[in-house]
Amino acid sequence: MIRGTDVACTWSWRLLAAAACLAIVAAPASAQFPERTVRIVVPFDAGGTVDAVARALANRLNAKWKVPVIVENRPGAGNTIGAAAVARAEPDGYTLLFANTSVSANPSLFTSLPYDTLKDLAAVVYLSPSPNVLLAQQALGVSSLKELIALAKTRASKPLSYATVGRGSAHHFCMELLKSQAGIDLLHVPYRGVAPAVLAMTRGDVDLYCSDIPGALNLLKGRKVVPLGITSVKRAPVLPGIPSFSEAGLPNYSATGYVGIMVTGGTPADIVQKLNTAINDIIRDPDFSRRFSELGYDMVGGTAADFAAFLKDDIARYLKITKDAGIVPE
Repeated sequence: MIRGTDVACTWSWRLLAAAACLAIVAAPASAQFPERTVRIVVPFDAGGTVDAVARALANRLNAKWKVPVIVENRPGAGNTIGAAAVARAEPDGYTLLFANTSVSANPSLFTSLPYDTLKDLAAVVYLSPSPNVLLAQQALGVSSLKELIALAKTRASKPLSYATVGRGSAHHFCMELLKSQAGIDLLHVPYRGVAPAVLAMTRGDVDLYCSDIPGALNLLKGRKVVPLGITSVKRAPVLPGIPSFSEAGLPNYSATGYVGIMVTGGTPADIVQKLNTAINDIIRDPDFSRRFSELGYDMVGGTAADFAAFLKDDIARYLKITKDAGIVPE
């Protein structure tokens, strides 16, 4: 015979078990995150400053989380191969994209991308602006942006040439914006990557090159090139003697790139927040930030919402630059 007290006890245990199950289900997705290897996909070849930042960040996250954090280089196709790999990954926070300006530029350069930038990828944190430096061959005889513009206007029949690391690169957009705002014509000579573009500049095959700051620091050591300006509204702390384009005569010019972290679209908000908090903690560490500020990357950080809003505006900005420059999407 089953007594009432036995029934009550049985139901009590069942209720407790059910409550425990509900508690497990209701626990935030980030409660145990991360429990396994995290990948940071870098859409560039190994080596170079961007790759170095990604690897330094991976090492710090590894120490913080006590799980492996690896860098996976997936270059090619205007950085869309790496971005697509993250867009197609499980939305669980274990696959991150080391994003750069191509995320903003590619929607205006390709008629069809293998992902929807604002739906299949989600912002985590803005890391740093990435300004460029316009360099001229010493043989041109110009020492300022104003002098370059004046010279270019006398060369309408034979435009000055400029090298880039490829069509649609940040360097390409820098120069197209310069053409538009200065009212000059320049000849675009695209190369397949940084090394051949830099070689062309050092050999004197082209007149101009818009370089990232680490590349510019190396080229300036050779004393064969002249820095004409920083492609932003303010000077770069690591190169304080070089004026910004705004100071040099183009007050509305701004072609600063960026680097940041993104994740697969649909990743739970609490995991995005956990990633954001961890990365902000790392990049605000004085030793970490000092190391990369010396290479032109001034770490900023911020919320995921801030970065998402920035990306939306930046995509619209590149669409306008592309249209004004007459660049036809492929």
